[in-house]
Amino acid sequence: MKSCRFSRLAVLILACLQGWSGRAQVPNKTHYTLLFPSYLADDCLLCGRPTIHEPLRGTFDLVLVQDTPPYTRYAMQNIQFTSSPGLALEKHVTGDGAYQQLEEFALTQDMTLALQVISSVTNEPAYFTNATSTVDVPFPLIQATLTQTNGNFAHTLTIHLLAAPVQEIWFSTSQPVISTNRQAPTNVISSGDLVSSTGRVIRRNGDLLARLGVMPPVPDLGLDAIEVTAGGEMLFSLVTDVFSETLGPIQHGDLVSDRGRIVKRNQELLAAFHPNSTNDAGLDAVQLMPDGSILFSVQSNVFVSDKLTLSGGDILSDQGKVYLTHQQLFSNFQPAITNQDFGLTALRVLPSGEIWFSVEQGFTDNRLGSIEPGDLLSSLGYKVFSNQDLVAALAPADASTNYGLDALFVVTDTLPAQSPPRIVRQTVSGTQLHFEWAGPGSAFQVQSASDPAGPWLPASPILPDLTWNTIVNPSVGKPLFYRLRQW
Repeated sequence: MKSCRFSRLAVLILACLQGWSGRAQVPNKTHYTLLFPSYLADDCLLCGRPTIHEPLRGTFDLVLVQDTPPYTRYAMQNIQFTSSPGLALEKHVTGDGAYQQLEEFALTQDMTLALQVISSVTNEPAYFTNATSTVDVPFPLIQATLTQTNGNFAHTLTIHLLAAPVQEIWFSTSQPVISTNRQAPTNVISSGDLVSSTGRVIRRNGDLLARLGVMPPVPDLGLDAIEVTAGGEMLFSLVTDVFSETLGPIQHGDLVSDRGRIVKRNQELLAAFHPNSTNDAGLDAVQLMPDGSILFSVQSNVFVSDKLTLSGGDILSDQGKVYLTHQQLFSNFQPAITNQDFGLTALRVLPSGEIWFSVEQGFTDNRLGSIEPGDLLSSLGYKVFSNQDLVAALAPADASTNYGLDALFVVTDTLPAQSPPRIVRQTVSGTQLHFEWAGPGSAFQVQSASDPAGPWLPASPILPDLTWNTIVNPSVGKPLFYRLRQW
């Protein structure tokens, strides 16, 4: 896997500000996030009580240490798992491990974990190894079931993990969320706000609309699709038609930018299909591909000819091609009702080719059970997150509500390498540092270290911004070094 490139800026806090930018050493580290249905199971082999299953959430870093065919070896670092978060059963699981792939006649895998399991009643070391070497999902996905090797007849743990190379998921909901971990009025997350799976607000709807010239300013126009492009520019669609003082009428199916421009009219997106009607078909999902084409979905069916009707669940290309029909997208699912279009409200084609998406209509899958409209699904046929898991970090007042999913962007370390970002301005005023940069990435993070060799730690959240400010403590008395990472 290729990671992202960095630009570095070194700052001597007490004496002066010195900066330089260029190509830095690229660490071969990939950040992983546990997906649904990762879990922790507790068995009592002696008493035969029912197995206790607890949902497992968290992250780890996968670091390549050897790539010598047929072996590929990785270190698993910074394991931070939590089971049954917020409940009395909650356990915190930390530690490190090793992961190995062997590819000869078939691909096999081995994983070992050395963990510390901490709860309100226990603090114990636990060692795990995988029960089978079978590989059931394509890399970079990782799926394994591991059994505790130092357990006993009264208490033995099992970990089932499914993990993907994801830093954060940015999304919008179709219903407002009242967050219990914020103070009013910032505790209201509107359906037009872009938020992170870590619980942060990436962009308020008003900030997205600020340059579009909609007068008078409106509190919220919703968010139906999102794409974050070079330099953090955000492309999106609205849920309703509006009039702009600078751009004229904006249809809910138009692709617009937070920089104040119309990127493509809905009719332009569909033009290469030569539809019989020029009506606005809506825009429910969007992604700009590396070749410059735009993938999207529409809200209402579009009649092209007797042989072709574009469905709301199809993934379309502005080049006049159907990228995937809704039947192809669901080929790895087993819906109880066949030949039905469930719509498509959000999509993301990952670098591996796997597609994450959500549907407009819920359905029952013969293998997975109930699928809700706000659940995040994979084209490989599994549920990435339930809607409740996706919004959990926002601490909604009603945790049982399905809040829907209308826009989707995934920050991942598996993007192809890009030219490094460039620091264009850095200033220091008293204890305040101000950074400005430019780069081809969609998202950025400032990292800091007390030594140029690291370790490097996040100094800022992952942001689509081109500026960042911080307050430093002048009493530290040692140099601080900063570098900029992009995705």
